[in-house]
Amino acid sequence: MANYQAGDKLVPAMQSVLRQSVADLELIVCDDASGDDSVAIAERFMRDDPRISLIRADANGGPARSRNRGLEVARGQWIAIVDSDDIIHPERFERLLAAANYADADIIADDLLHFYEDGAQATLLLRAGQDTLFSVDAAQWVGAGFDGSAPLGYLKPMIRAEVLADLRYDESLRIGEDYDLVLRLLLAGASMSILPEPYYLYRRHSGSISHRLSVADLEAMLISQTVMRAWLGNVPEELAQSFDRRQEQLGNGLAFEELVAAVKGRRLVQVASLLVREPRLGQRLWQSFSEGRRRKAQAPRVQQSPVAVTLGPSGRGVPDYVPVDAEDWTAPRQRQAWLELADLGHGQPIDVICLDDASRHAAGFIPLVRIREAVAQAEAELVK
Repeated sequence: MANYQAGDKLVPAMQSVLRQSVADLELIVCDDASGDDSVAIAERFMRDDPRISLIRADANGGPARSRNRGLEVARGQWIAIVDSDDIIHPERFERLLAAANYADADIIADDLLHFYEDGAQATLLLRAGQDTLFSVDAAQWVGAGFDGSAPLGYLKPMIRAEVLADLRYDESLRIGEDYDLVLRLLLAGASMSILPEPYYLYRRHSGSISHRLSVADLEAMLISQTVMRAWLGNVPEELAQSFDRRQEQLGNGLAFEELVAAVKGRRLVQVASLLVREPRLGQRLWQSFSEGRRRKAQAPRVQQSPVAVTLGPSGRGVPDYVPVDAEDWTAPRQRQAWLELADLGHGQPIDVICLDDASRHAAGFIPLVRIREAVAQAEAELVK
């Protein structure tokens, strides 16, 4: 868990890891020279749970360097990446491990459920129709997000430690570092499967570095891809085409971000030069400006959450609970049901009364949920 000034957001992130149904784990918090109370929060958790260790950096070096520090001391058979402002479902590790065992995968990932602090409607990363366990090869990984499919590089993978071995993150990348690491593993022969169930709750907020790519970020990603492409030499046609599409789209993205930076810096000569060279950038800039104004004009959807929402037989219905050992990994996942549940709190903390195993499992898909058990209450109602 790489951390840089997550503050109070670190609390639900750490809690979600420590409350996993798989208890045999270690949580390595890699602090990247935070100036807030992140370290104090981690240390407070450490006093109560010996499974936690803390690594502190003297200077900020970015998430890739922080994760590499953690990898040097990790002892687990699997390595999971969880960001310090995100949340994971209580059964995430258990179910991903079971799915990886079924698929004989070296890398396993799940869908991302994006939740928004301003109350905007929750969304999923994977596209509609991607509802069953599927495998991904290097060509599909490179082309993802540039061929109409979902950008898989945002996924938070779990990786077999023996496959990872001495491979480490590229510390020149401050964004796209997960994509790069997984690609190198796939090129080396690792197998990857994706379970399209959103066990990873991805917080979207103004402080996240992955919402908008800077000129420097895109330049680093382009350099990394160029170096890798040259190192690989001749590759299968499908992989070569994926590289070409990604190279083209990254180049377009870099040109657009250069234009945005020039406009913000009021460098009119550079703005004119970029628009002459790439007239299409003007239309894209106008669309971005219009969308920004439209978002600002929309009232936030944050609402006062109900005192408590009841899930289960006498409340809001939820899908039946399926124990891990009874899972049919070839069956479609309950993606839409979990997405609808995720919106109950509108991105804010919410109390949920759970009546049975199915409701407790369902509550794990609700961000910032505060679960209240009501077994005795449910039994009393049944008697009446």
